[in-house]
Amino acid sequence: MGQGNPEEDVFIPLTVAQSYLPVPNIFHWFVCTVDPEVDIRNTEQKIKSILKEQHQVHPDDKSGVGAWNMGDFFGKFQSLFAGINIFIWLVGIGSLIAGIVGVGNVMLISVKERTREIGLRKALGATPASLIKMVLLESLVLTFLAGYIGLFAGTGLITFLEFLLNEFNIQSDYFKRPEIDLSTGVAALVLIVVAGILAGIYPARQAAKMDPVEALRNE
Repeated sequence: MGQGNPEEDVFIPLTVAQSYLPVPNIFHWFVCTVDPEVDIRNTEQKIKSILKEQHQVHPDDKSGVGAWNMGDFFGKFQSLFAGINIFIWLVGIGSLIAGIVGVGNVMLISVKERTREIGLRKALGATPASLIKMVLLESLVLTFLAGYIGLFAGTGLITFLEFLLNEFNIQSDYFKRPEIDLSTGVAALVLIVVAGILAGIYPARQAAKMDPVEALRNE
């Protein structure tokens, strides 16, 4: 059995392996797997205790029986990716907040530039609710359009990366086929809608509170 690429490993019966070994009854190392629900660290200590007892190694001798616990390595690996995920979430949340502020500022400027229009609408009978609906809808369309373009660009980039991997036959045990999960895409669209609504709330309230007389006097 090899120790490198799993695709190059060969599994053979123990008796066959012993027939090819110079000293058939001596093994320098072996591999153990346990059930996922079993604590691998406790299992490691139990195996070490059994081996020490059978080979007359003192129980306190830490170097008498060596071991490499994949569970420890896997735990560190999970911690690393958990940290990366947290960082990505923080960057994403920060970008979303910056986008909400940016869209809100754009809508505030839009409301200010359309002061006379809004005053005329109110003078003709437009209700505050209709003005709020108008500004929120514009904010939602603007945010949704920008978010959809970003999502489309991200999907295109991933598709391009997949094309490069296939074109140059790049294979790795740690980097598989890139893809976007459907639930992630749906969640992103929902966030875009929520962000659009949040970005338009304050400008919509400002438009609804305008005095029609003062708005029509605005130059």
